[in-house]
Amino acid sequence: MNQIIVFTLNGCGHCVELKKSLHELKIIFNEIEITENEGIWNQVVEQTGHNSLPTVYIGISGGDEGPVFVPGRDFNSKDECLEIIKKYV
Repeated sequence: MNQIIVFTLNGCGHCVELKKSLHELKIIFNEIEITENEGIWNQVVEQTGHNSLPTVYIGISGGDEGPVFVPGRDFNSKDECLEIIKKYV
């Protein structure tokens, strides 16, 4: 099974809305709050060249690699992000 990781920031309205929708759809995900995990977040920013939230990483089953989806680059709305995530669950 693929692993869904959502990078968030406390107080981020877009992050709250995405997490709420994922819960409603019963999509299992892990959350990484960026101020509590700066090292990991810095790696994501370095890899993608973007510092936007919520950023979503899909860990492909059986490995440590997978795509990273960034708002403004890969999706422009919560609904677009949810459609991307649904393709991997």
